[in-house]
This record gives sequence, C-alpha cells and structure tokens, in this order.
Amino acid sequence: MTSYRIAHIYSSRTSGGAEKVMLDLASGLERQGHRNVIAAPPDSFLFAQAGAMGLARRALVIRGSFDPVGIARLLSIVVSERIDIIHAHQGKVFWPCIFMKVLSLFRLNLKVVFHRHAQLPHRFYSRLHYRLADKVIAISRVVAEGLEKREKVPHSKIEVVYNGIDLQRFSPGVSADGIRARYNLASYPVVGTVAAMNPPKGKGQQYLIEAAQLISRQYPDTRYLIVGDGPLRARLEQMAGQTPLADKIIFTGHTEKVEQFIAAMDIVCLLSWDTEGFGQVLVEAQAMGKPVIGTNVGGIPETFSNNESGLLVPPEDAPALAVEICRLLGDNGLRARMGNNGFERAHKYFSIDSMVKAVNKIYDEAINERT
Repeated sequence: MTSYRIAHIYSSRTSGGAEKVMLDLASGLERQGHRNVIAAPPDSFLFAQAGAMGLARRALVIRGSFDPVGIARLLSIVVSERIDIIHAHQGKVFWPCIFMKVLSLFRLNLKVVFHRHAQLPHRFYSRLHYRLADKVIAISRVVAEGLEKREKVPHSKIEVVYNGIDLQRFSPGVSADGIRARYNLASYPVVGTVAAMNPPKGKGQQYLIEAAQLISRQYPDTRYLIVGDGPLRARLEQMAGQTPLADKIIFTGHTEKVEQFIAAMDIVCLLSWDTEGFGQVLVEAQAMGKPVIGTNVGGIPETFSNNESGLLVPPEDAPALAVEICRLLGDNGLRARMGNNGFERAHKYFSIDSMVKAVNKIYDEAINERT
C-alpha cells in the first residue's frame, strides 16, 4: 500500500462532531502507515487533542477565505512537511487550500480533498472551489445531493463516506451506574438527547420539553436528560422550569464522556428541526444497543432503519414525538429488538475502520488521476 503525507486543515476552536471525526480519521490513517499532520489554531480543542493522541500538529489560523497571512502559513506547512494530500474539513479553509494547489504547480501531484461535514447554504463563489478540488467527501447522501444540485459539483467527484465511531468506546458494556447515581435517576425510565444549544432553536431540545408534558400523563416517573451546552441553555432551562416537570428535566451541560450519559438513557433522541448533515449521536447510541428517535431532517434518516432500529418523527412536532416515546416506553420487547438491530447496524456500517478504508480509497483515486 502506498503511504501518503496528509495535512488535515481546520481553523476553528470548537469541539464538535467534525473535529472528533477528523481526529479519528487521522489516527486511523496513521495506523495504516500514512503521515498525518493536524493544522489548526494552537489554542483549539483540535490542536490539544492531536498532541494528546500523538499526532503531528502545526499551528494554523485562517481568518477567512482570502486571508494572506493564513495562506502563507499554510504554504509553509505544505512545503516543509512535503504534503501529498491536503484534506480540508471546513468551508472557510477551502479557498486557501485551492490556492495551495495553484501555488504549488511546480510540484507535481499535490491533491486537494474537501470534506463536507454539514448541510450549508449555497454561496455564489463556492461552485468554483468545489470544481477545482480533486475529490469531495460528503458525510451523507443528502449532503452529496445538495453538493450536486446546488453547488453543481460533478457526480463523479463526490464520494459519500459515513462518519465512523469508536465501537469499543460506544459499547453496551459502558456502565450507567455513575450517571444514574449522580442525577438520582434510580431505576426510572430515562429519555435523553445529546446536542449543542445554538441559536435559533438548537437541535430541537424544546420539543422534547414540550413532549415531556404529554408523556407525563401516561408515564409520570420518566426522567429527561438534556446533555450539551450553548447560548440557548438558559432559555431552555427557563422553559423547563415553568413546567410541572422542572425536577424531572435535567440539564447536564457539556461533557466529553458522552458514552456514560447515553448508557444511562433508555431512549436517545436527536430532534434537529432544520438541517442535519448526519446525526452522529444516533449512531453512537445504536452502537450501545439503545433504540433511537430522530426527526426526518437531513441525513438523520440515513443513520438508522425506521421501525427496525429507531423511529422517525416529523420535525417541530412535540405531540408526534410524545406518541413514539410512549410507544417505546410501553414495550420493553420493542426497545430490546430495536436496540439489538441498531447494534448490528452500527457495527456493519459505521466503524472507524470502514471510514478509514473508504477515505484511503479516495486518496488512491485522487493521486492516480491526472491533474
């Protein structure tokens, strides 16, 4: 197998799903014999984690598509590390990465791969940089369709690669005892969601709060774990506090131990209301043997099999959500069957090894294509 020198480019300081997928991918590629360099802001989560994982890292801040200082720094990294493939994981670094391709015409076969981690609105100048990339990876079919229809990316250039997860970390063997004890959950049924709380409506957490009031009529002992943080948290806490279930709706804040919270849940929901590139937490929950509920939005329907490993509900529809949660709460056998089916699905389609193998194949194709 040919080994490559790959620069993974990202210029945000957040610690979301894309960053973690990027680290898992780089680590997996490293095990395959490739040299991976993480180029990110020196004060970012990504930079710190890359160091902790033993991955090579270089400080890089890109403040926009046409940042001359950032572009110069990126060129320095590409030249000094003798990079074969630039793998760009974020929209605002796409143009600087294309400039590398132009500026390095003297050096044969530098390839640029874009990784589209989300559904994003069309921008007038984006079609050109997609056309100049060698390959474009989409994290779901719905993201791929958007690239093809809105950005006019040639079908032959797009490859769908689902995010892989750590199947040892997210496993049915993770203990729920610590979280259940910390939040006094005892043996109560627990419905939960794990997502950021960003404007305008987060990931639909408000609909779980609304649904809880309907569910309580039939299952009054149910508890609700809302895991995550963000600017909307105070408003959501206020909303929950104004219901009769204030002591049963628990906001935990941000955690890096997502698997421990999922372990404490009987049902895991992701209730995105507008767009969603993939729906990582639903895959993680299935790997842990949990039945899931997701909205029929974006790439969420691709993460599980409706009525087999989970249930699809319309977005922004608390009554419909309440009906499906009650359906699962009232049928232990159904929850167990869906959990088992989800476990098998996660292992079949969503391993890190599968993701790494698919990306490695894309690299081979890009390198072997004529510029």
